[in-house]
Amino acid sequence: MASVHESMFFNPMMANGVVHANIFGIKDWVTPHKISILVLLHEMATCKGQGTPEVETRRLHMNKLNLPLLQGPDMTLFQLLKTIGECCPKLASAVSTRVKLMAEGELKDMENFFFSLQHVFSGTEPAVHKTSVIGLFLRHMILAYNKLSFSQVYKLYTALQQYYQSYEKMSSRTTEIDDTDMELTSLDLEGKMEKEELEFPLRDDEVSDRGPLSQKQAEYFLAQQASLLKNNENKALSPAALQKELNNLLKFNPDFSEAHYLSYLNSLRVQDYFSAMHSLLHYFDRLILTGSDSKSSGEDGFGRSLRYAALNLAALNCRFGHQ
Repeated sequence: MASVHESMFFNPMMANGVVHANIFGIKDWVTPHKISILVLLHEMATCKGQGTPEVETRRLHMNKLNLPLLQGPDMTLFQLLKTIGECCPKLASAVSTRVKLMAEGELKDMENFFFSLQHVFSGTEPAVHKTSVIGLFLRHMILAYNKLSFSQVYKLYTALQQYYQSYEKMSSRTTEIDDTDMELTSLDLEGKMEKEELEFPLRDDEVSDRGPLSQKQAEYFLAQQASLLKNNENKALSPAALQKELNNLLKFNPDFSEAHYLSYLNSLRVQDYFSAMHSLLHYFDRLILTGSDSKSSGEDGFGRSLRYAALNLAALNCRFGHQ
């Protein structure tokens, strides 16, 4: 079996073309988070084999996190660097430095970075194979960036600057909390102050409202949360947080049937019969209207969906003790 590094960077997965993520009628786009992911991949590709054995081992471990990062929803730079730093601190430092140079530099620095991404495909033995998982993602982001107008590029650069500034604010707050903890420890205070009381709560304007997720991001999020609800509910998002994410997802695509079904499962967690019934009916309505079930089940798909709908409704009423 090929290693994770080989399968993601080198092994061809498709014969040709770029995977176009086009869900909800909206094409995938470049965001500050994805620029940070591109920096991470660029650093991993260009610095391969140049470090000590220990660094290379950490880098290989980092490859296991690449797929969740590519498919998962956007996160803050602070969260991203923390995730990278837990596996490879030097790589996190390199990503932070590169993003800082772009954010505090000029727009042409971002332009030059996207131009430099082309070099990872050059040579007889390229650092990244064009048809690998990483290669497809890089090519797709390069294509999406090249299609932007000048005003859109400027807005993206402004968003990148705000993205990095939010990271600096969060870092300074974390440093202040750590310094305060050290002072309290050195003074050996009798009444210990809880760490939660020292933390600075995020303001509403600092909480990023994500736009619609791409197809892979949405599918990964739904599959991950459904698996956690089934196997380890404590690790899943809280009912309120999960419902907020689902509402945001359905706001951009009300016909996304899988999101309605996860909303149904989430309602069962809090014993909300009305919401569970509402989500379950919407799930089967969308499933039938979009023809998803008929495509996978043949001509009998429509009738099969109705039978499953009746069965699930009966199970729901039985769960709540309705006779």
